[in-house]
This record gives sequence, structure tokens and C-alpha cells, in this order.
Amino acid sequence: MNKVEPSATGPSFVKSRVSLKQYNTFSFDYQAEYLAEVTSQNELSEALLWANSNHLPVTVLGGGSNLLICGDVSGLVIVNKLQGRALCESSQDYAVVEFAAGEVWHQCVEWAVMQGLGGIENLALIPGSAGAAPVQNIGAYGVEIKDTLLSVCVVDRRSLELLELNAEQCGFGYRDSLFKTDWKDRYIITSIKLKLSKHPELALSYGGLGNLLDADASIKEVFDCVCKIRKEKLPDPNVLPNSGSFFKNPIVTHEHYSRLKGAYPNIVAFEQEGGWKLAAGWLNDRAGWRGYTDQGVGVYEKQALVLVNFECSKADALLDLEAKIQRSVEELFNVTLEREPVLIGQAQ
Repeated sequence: MNKVEPSATGPSFVKSRVSLKQYNTFSFDYQAEYLAEVTSQNELSEALLWANSNHLPVTVLGGGSNLLICGDVSGLVIVNKLQGRALCESSQDYAVVEFAAGEVWHQCVEWAVMQGLGGIENLALIPGSAGAAPVQNIGAYGVEIKDTLLSVCVVDRRSLELLELNAEQCGFGYRDSLFKTDWKDRYIITSIKLKLSKHPELALSYGGLGNLLDADASIKEVFDCVCKIRKEKLPDPNVLPNSGSFFKNPIVTHEHYSRLKGAYPNIVAFEQEGGWKLAAGWLNDRAGWRGYTDQGVGVYEKQALVLVNFECSKADALLDLEAKIQRSVEELFNVTLEREPVLIGQAQ
């Protein structure tokens, strides 16, 4: 690892040789060379200036829930703890709200619902921070963050310039954005702005919500229903370490889907423009992985889309399990599963 020592005038909140166990929901125990929890724009700028002057790479963490650490992390790890929620604009039909990047996403959703503002209630209980939401273009039950996102406020890592990028600039795709690719090492998100409706149209067509709720349900009822479903299907990472959905739902052509439907009439899939989105959890379940355990890791017994860590301090066994699942699904369905969590660290 880089042996650059903090300068004498460096920020007091930058610590060296810090365990990352509490900063990732898999609870893997690797070290950050340097780590800074930042709670203000000034601290963020100060940390970046220090890292740049010492030629250190910078890794940014939020809630650590969409993360797979596979080794010690060199350079400076910045944990984004920026806080704040604000109502920026309001009319008869909608409101513009701003959430600081370090806010817990679920708490932002709950806050919006309590204000009577709809559009993100289907995204309840998705783990992580508000700042991570656009990076992954988080989605659930037929709704994605891009559906309500107006803009993303960022700081340029090199120039320290503050910018506001509109949603169209962010290159959103399925669990994807430019923040994961071209902008990965360029911008750090400081806040997001959403346009939420005071008269929302409910999205009840996914995940059986329509069978559980009336068409005229309130956004609070949708929120409560989503929370109930997620609590029944997904383990609490504070109790059983996990990152939520581990694999993206793969998208296949109409022809490929027709072949799979012929062989597996009960396959779970959703039609979309240009093809079909398959339920990765169903594929894993059908391949026999649900409830599987080995070497201290496993597949959650109630949801085959979730990989869990029972007792490992390192990621090796989980990476092995990931590869086994991918191979079996490829062989059985001719479908490639992609990892959803972002991989960081230097594998030892």
C-alpha cells in the first residue's frame, strides 16, 4: 500500500489504518489506509484537497450496502455523512425536495410519505444512503429513482467545484448510471433533488402489490405493504450480514425468453422494450441454491437473490459462491448473472 503519511496540516478527522467492518453490510473486515467521515461540505473539500496534495486515490462510501470489499483499500476512504432534508419548492400538484447524500434512504422515503408526497413509496426499505440512490439507479416494484429525480448536486474531485447535474445528464439505465462508469472517479454526490407528487399515480403492477392493495390505496398503505414484504423476504443486515439483492435481474431477447418459457412454464419474468427481464431470484432458486451454505457464507433461505455472510471476516468464500451460482445459471438457462454490489479493495 501507499506509504504517504498525513501532512502536518492535514485534517484532524482523517484517521489511519481503520477497519472497514462497520462500513459495509457484509461485515467483511478489511482496512482502509486512511479514512475520513465527513459531515459538511467544508470537511469534504478539506479531505479531497489533502488527498489530492498527497496523490492518494479516493474511495467514497455511503451506507455500505451496495458494496463488496474484497481486500484492503489504499488511499483515502471518505464516508459521506452529509445530513439534511429540505422542501425546496411546492405547488398545488408537486413538491421539490432535497436530500443530503448521507441521509439514510429509507428514512427519506418515510419522511416524504409523511409529507403526503408520492413517487418513491415503492422504494421503501432499500438499504443505503440517498447519495447512493442515483449511482445504482435503485429500483423496486416497478419504480426507479430516475422516475422522480430532477438533479444531482456534486463536487468535482479535482477542482473541488460544486455542480448541479440534471437527470438527463446522468445516463440512467437498469441499475446503472454514469456515476458507476465515466464519472466514477470524477464526482462525489453531495445531495439529490426529487420532484414528488401530491396526487401520485400508484405503481402496483409489480411484486404482487396489486393483489394486496386496492387501486385507491394511499401512499402510506403502499409504503407499509412494501415494508412488510421486504421484511418477510429479506434479512436485516444488522442481524445477518448481506447486501440485499446480489445479482441484477438479467434481460434476454424475446426469442430466448420463448425458449425458457417452453422449458419452464412457471418462469418469473416481466416484458419490457426489446426483451424480457428475468427474476434472478427465481433462476437461482430453480438452480437449487436457496438455503445453500458452505464455508461460512450462503444463500438466504427465504430469497435466493440474497447472499449472506454467516461468519467470514474476508470475502473469498463469498466470491467463490458467486462464481458457482453464475456458472450453474449459465449452464442451466444460458443466462449470465451480473453482480449488483460494487467491488472494491485489493484481493489478497
